[in-house]
Amino acid sequence: MENNYQLSRIHNYIHGLMSKEEMFQLEREALEDPFLQDAIDGYRLQNGVDTRQLSLLQQRLTRRVEDTVATRHAQYFTWQRLAIGATAGVLFVTLLALLYFKHFNGKAERTTDVELSEPENKVSVQPLLDGGDATPREGWKMFEQYLNQKSGAPATGGEITVNFIIDKNGVPTDIRAEGQPESSLLDEAIRLLQKGPKWQGTKGRLKIAFPVKDEKNQAQANVIKPPHCFGIEKK
Repeated sequence: MENNYQLSRIHNYIHGLMSKEEMFQLEREALEDPFLQDAIDGYRLQNGVDTRQLSLLQQRLTRRVEDTVATRHAQYFTWQRLAIGATAGVLFVTLLALLYFKHFNGKAERTTDVELSEPENKVSVQPLLDGGDATPREGWKMFEQYLNQKSGAPATGGEITVNFIIDKNGVPTDIRAEGQPESSLLDEAIRLLQKGPKWQGTKGRLKIAFPVKDEKNQAQANVIKPPHCFGIEKK
């Protein structure tokens, strides 16, 4: 039953001014609502209660209930606004942090690349991912080390882009060059690929850059052995 009880019904019920059906209905409501039953019992204990005074009390009770509900709603919406504001603040700070780390990490990476740049007199290999999925089984770093150890490209150097197929034994086959490179570069690329480490995948595409050699670099290559070549037999 609603909080705003009809006190006049209770008055009529106590003084026998209701029909049997109305009294039965009110008693059923009192069984389901203990507050109504308490109101009926309290009314019985009061003698000479003015209905107008009860009506005024009823109005005051109604206003008090309405004020309580309004206050509760105001508090709810206030906390809701605070929660939304706090969430927006956290998201804003997170976005600033991501932008900060992205910006300064990018600068750090570019600085590191400059500091760790490789010497010019070194064979370099660049995998072209649009040409296939083939990769050296021992990794690109080991493959590049192999190229620098075993390369016998002409002193003039040069670049060559090759396409190849990986057979069931992991050996590059059907090696073809793009464009019209020097035959010596193609022969050297074929030799290095077929005699080198095993591969995995189905086909590949590489760009190999051979450096220009001079007499000084060639003499150093014949005398100095890189530290990662220990255990390789001398020829």
